Amino acid sequence: MATEHLLRNVALLLATAGFASLASCAGAPSENKAATTVANTTLPITACKFGAFVAENDPAGLNVRAEPSASAKVLGKLPRTFVEPSAGYGVRIEVEVAGARNGWFLIRNAQDNDALTGQPPRRLYSGEGWVSGSKLTVKSQADVGRSLPGPDAAAVLRIGDNQRFDDDDTIEAARLVDCKGTWAQVEFSEQRFPADMRASLKVERAAREGLPSGRFRAWVDRICAIQETSCPSLGAPEPAP
Repeated sequence: MATEHLLRNVALLLATAGFASLASCAGAPSENKAATTVANTTLPITACKFGAFVAENDPAGLNVRAEPSASAKVLGKLPRTFVEPSAGYGVRIEVEVAGARNGWFLIRNAQDNDALTGQPPRRLYSGEGWVSGSKLTVKSQADVGRSLPGPDAAAVLRIGDNQRFDDDDTIEAARLVDCKGTWAQVEFSEQRFPADMRASLKVERAAREGLPSGRFRAWVDRICAIQETSCPSLGAPEPAP
């Protein structure tokens, strides 16, 4: 009897240890996932301050989220780009960019431009929230893109001879990647440029490094938040070295 009792106890201990081990193994992925999520949501937010435009073609609009994550709660929506065929141009929702984290941008004060659409302002979410940089673009009155956010950084991108980054084709080809203060890092898709502009692009190797073929990045400042005109307050750009 004593031997049988001892064997039963040993079997029970082994079974308990086995279940504990299985539970530990089963729980490991969830714990790692949770740790990753926490790490992603606790990355520092880079402070930024400039105006941008929403580049969204989905009729359902763009989701504004509570956190910089595609799975975060949706706080509201921003309408797609308004297109009037007879006018020959699109009108994008205008937003203020306040910060960035890992390709996501903290925006606020979204507004429609009814003066350009000729229609009543569209309903939208105007509070604070996060959107992906793949849905934002900027208009820069700089005539050179740089390797880093600063006037002394190396020039890595030019469009033709002293052409600014503020025409409709350049704005359409650009998407936000990062920002710092009043500087924005923009990724361009070569195929979004018209053929004649592609021929005039002057892209240094550093701007293409680590990116898929046909894409390049540069930092620009002198960002203008007005869609229809230039921003006189920004003045003329300084000659690039």
